[in-house]
Amino acid sequence: MRKPYSLFLVFALICSGLSAQSSLDAVLAEISVNNKSLLAQAQRVQAYEKGLQTGLWLYNPEVSYDFMKGFPTTAGNQSDLTISQSFDFPSAYARRRDLAQLKSAQVAFETAALRQSVLLEAKLACLELIYLNRRKTELVRRLGDAERFLAAMQTKYDALDATALDLNKARQQVIYLKTAVKLVDSEISGQLTLLAELNGGKAISFADTLYPNSPELPPLEELQGLYESADPVLSFFKAQRNIGDAEIALTKALTLPKMEAGYRYQGILGQDFHGLHLGVTVPLWENKNRVAHQQLQTIFFEGKTEEQRNRINQDLVRLYQQYSDLRESLEEFRQSIQSINTPELLDKALQAGQITTLEYLLEQSLLYEGRDQLLELEQAVEVTAAKLWKHLL
Repeated sequence: MRKPYSLFLVFALICSGLSAQSSLDAVLAEISVNNKSLLAQAQRVQAYEKGLQTGLWLYNPEVSYDFMKGFPTTAGNQSDLTISQSFDFPSAYARRRDLAQLKSAQVAFETAALRQSVLLEAKLACLELIYLNRRKTELVRRLGDAERFLAAMQTKYDALDATALDLNKARQQVIYLKTAVKLVDSEISGQLTLLAELNGGKAISFADTLYPNSPELPPLEELQGLYESADPVLSFFKAQRNIGDAEIALTKALTLPKMEAGYRYQGILGQDFHGLHLGVTVPLWENKNRVAHQQLQTIFFEGKTEEQRNRINQDLVRLYQQYSDLRESLEEFRQSIQSINTPELLDKALQAGQITTLEYLLEQSLLYEGRDQLLELEQAVEVTAAKLWKHLL
């Protein structure tokens, strides 16, 4: 009978893990839709995209009309009509369109960076809730044991088999655990409030007690490559570098002559003149130093790109080592804590009179301290993993 039971237990644990993963993913998916910052960013992107479409077309056409009355009257009147269209050197329009496309791509990286930041904050809040839910489950179980211990101690005290000091210590244990449960409830409420804020003010129910499954940790070099290709901030600076090149090309195109063409009419002394209007504007001073300015801007963003790349690598190395160390410490701690006396053995020792009530409570507190440390270590591993895999959000 043990084998089918074991298989059922393994299947149940796997299903529970998948359920925890699904629940966390559902929370993050809901927040990605309802978060006010992300919604505002979407509106900003729409306005920005519209703004990028301005300035891509020709200048407005110009129409001018002059009427001049002659003096003396025998001199006649003169009329002048000019209809003209100004335009930059043709290559400038292609450069403007290229620049608009690059800026449109860049704002997508800005949105991705904001989304990653929001979802990471939400995921860390969920991981904190999982830890608090696990801790509350443990505290409620301890409280039940403490209340049963208090009842047994009261019975012993009534039968003159226990001292008032023993009874008082049992009562203190119950009071302490009730207070601890209330404090955890308060922390849970605070984290749920944070999730509601991230979810645009809509409440979220999250009672998971199992951590999600993290991907298998690849070699550091491979992970560095993934980070460099997926980090939206680094992509933003790379895009800005390309934008700088495009702005230099546009600035150079704008240093070429502007042209003007149109129709010209002149009427004077009863005679009419019609013809073609042509003009050229030579940009001798208007664009002075603009190319140099754009080149310096490009150098600046080259430096920012390299700075971000170094920051990514430093953070990644730190998190990678921290995660590896925490995982190793967790496995070692789990193995060591299994050798600690279980509550059942403590109860038997107390009932057999092998230990005093004080010794029982002391051993119990050491056991509880070990379990608390295990919960905290598990949480530290999961938080580090969440930061390590933030590029997947």
